[in-house]
Amino acid sequence: MTRDLTTFPISQNARFKLLSSGFFIKEDLNGFTPNELATETGLTVEEALDVLEIVFPASSNLESDILSCSALDILQDEKSRSSITTFCKSFDSILNGGIPPMKITEICGCPGAGKTQMCLQLCVNVQIPKSLGGIDGEAFFIDTEGSFVAQRLVQIANGCINECKANPQDSGVKDFTIDKVLKGIYYYHCKSYTEVIAQVNLLHQFLEEHKKVALIVIDSIAFHFRYGFDGSYSLRARLLNGIVQSLIKVANDHKVAVVLTNQMTTKIHEDGSSNLIPALGESWGHACAIRCILSWDEEKRQAHLFKSPSMAEGKANYIITKDGIRDV
Repeated sequence: MTRDLTTFPISQNARFKLLSSGFFIKEDLNGFTPNELATETGLTVEEALDVLEIVFPASSNLESDILSCSALDILQDEKSRSSITTFCKSFDSILNGGIPPMKITEICGCPGAGKTQMCLQLCVNVQIPKSLGGIDGEAFFIDTEGSFVAQRLVQIANGCINECKANPQDSGVKDFTIDKVLKGIYYYHCKSYTEVIAQVNLLHQFLEEHKKVALIVIDSIAFHFRYGFDGSYSLRARLLNGIVQSLIKVANDHKVAVVLTNQMTTKIHEDGSSNLIPALGESWGHACAIRCILSWDEEKRQAHLFKSPSMAEGKANYIITKDGIRDV
């Protein structure tokens, strides 16, 4: 359904420039970045960003924002919700059971460390039947790098199903099939950071329509935000902050787990030394509740729980097999 731009609370100056440049309805702004919209209309980049945020807002429920609950309610709610196993017991252990719901977990690592493999494993594991200790949920995979490989997903799903079928007495296992797993993973490939923002803003609507979804994955959050901002890091920081605030609300409102992967970058120190750190800067490091760093050399892979609101820093070894993530 189309909507006239004059019905939005846009400033008179911005409205005039939009209409003068041929932008009349909401759909006319689809796919535009703030820089592109500024070039087309004569708006400043900040004005263009404000227009896009007004026209494509994150869904919100103001009434729910002012309702309160007790700490006991929160504790009981957290205890009643199962974490998503990684199929690596030592990794689950340092995470206090696995990837938690209602939290944003960031998985960082260099290429080849296993970030995407971990995400595919979680998309399968979130569908494990409740009778086997799983969630019996579904997943939404937002791919920015084009690293999603369906055939690899089939291998991981086969490995998970075979492990579950080691308990043949469970009646729910017979319905846990490859087709069911694949149908329970929704996929979208974002080709620009504006598409990432749009998908995040549409998550509330998507989750209302897909009640079984219990896991949101963005692989990776950094890909479209590392370049193309022409030194305008304040704009990038605003966009990323808007994304993470929307994701926090999604995680809490819909009781889902959110997993983001992030790349690593080299930090050069004043003395000339250097080390690898997660990309997107120091301010981004405070955005996610949990940060795990995956590292890998030719001999071993290691997951390092670097940041958590409830667990101490810890490390766990893991391997990647044909069947997916497993203990060493």
